[in-house]
Amino acid sequence: MSNKKYLMPIPAGTPYSVIAEAVNKFNLEIVEMPVKEAMVEEGEKPPMMWVLKGEKEDLMKAKEFICERLKEKLKEFE
Repeated sequence: MSNKKYLMPIPAGTPYSVIAEAVNKFNLEIVEMPVKEAMVEEGEKPPMMWVLKGEKEDLMKAKEFICERLKEKLKEFE
């Protein structure tokens, strides 16, 4: 199995509880990175965003898990 680590953006609005559950369940890390598309003035720092870091297979499982949990959360509003 490869030890190469990949990054996956966390969808905006994802509840912290879902992020924490995914991190723990799939052995991932939360990493803070600058937003590459951000419009900033010269000398200013770009805004930061959270991404998940881990092995590709774990991130794919986490993506599916997060999507399912978000669907469950949305059903609560029906």
